[in-house]
Amino acid sequence: MSAHMQEFDRINRRKARFRLSVVAAVLAGVAAWAVLPFGIVLLTRGEAAGWALVVAGAVLAAACVAAIVDAARHRVVPQSLPGKANAAFDQPQPSKNPDGGYATAGMKLGS
Repeated sequence: MSAHMQEFDRINRRKARFRLSVVAAVLAGVAAWAVLPFGIVLLTRGEAAGWALVVAGAVLAAACVAAIVDAARHRVVPQSLPGKANAAFDQPQPSKNPDGGYATAGMKLGS
């Protein structure tokens, strides 16, 4: 298998993991949104099942956050590769307009 095909397969696996993480985050978030408030209501009424629902909601909320972090790590972005430095990066460039323009530098307007 060529290096290009291996890179293509690696990117496809990364995209699939990203999609799976996004789906898991959405499902865990919706489940936590549905379970946690109901558990709090049952807990205020003094029912023991409220504790189980509150704990389950907290675990689902933590799973949602973990899935969001995992999706952010698996997001497909082009990798930056090291290369040679750009010699003109910090060098000032004069204006290419020979006519110039209206400048207010040094006029102390607004101060």
